[in-house]
Amino acid sequence: MSRQVAKGAVLPAPAEPAALDRPALIDTAVWTWSRDRRFPALAGWFNDAARAGRVLVCDLIVLELVRLAANEQRAYAMAESLASFSAVAMGEGVLRRAREVQLLLASSSGHRRVPPADLLIAASAELASVPVVHYDRDYERIAHVTGQEHLWFVPDGALAA
Repeated sequence: MSRQVAKGAVLPAPAEPAALDRPALIDTAVWTWSRDRRFPALAGWFNDAARAGRVLVCDLIVLELVRLAANEQRAYAMAESLASFSAVAMGEGVLRRAREVQLLLASSSGHRRVPPADLLIAASAELASVPVVHYDRDYERIAHVTGQEHLWFVPDGALAA
């Protein structure tokens, strides 16, 4: 059952966000949830992590975030802002690893569930030896076959309205 929330209402933080003690690749969904005005505590977590230098991007995350910009001016502003973050490389090895992981997922038909973008982001994090922070079960599926480090931004289901 979904609950009705008045427009503009501020909801209490659903759960304590993941503790980051080192830089991590922050998935696109975490960026967007952190900017949801209903959860100001999540924005605080994100801003603190960014100030501490713990927020990493990769080219694919930058592409996804700029795509969300409402117009040309905001797209350029977003791209400029994102350029200030440290980036994880997405070289040829990332594509190779994403293909390998996709085939590893095939034994449980997971190759049909996990989108290529998530495979590439996870491979970028894995090859850079940094965790990926996410709010997406696909990264759980990927980590099941790779063993790579990942953190739920907040517990699965905590942001369901």
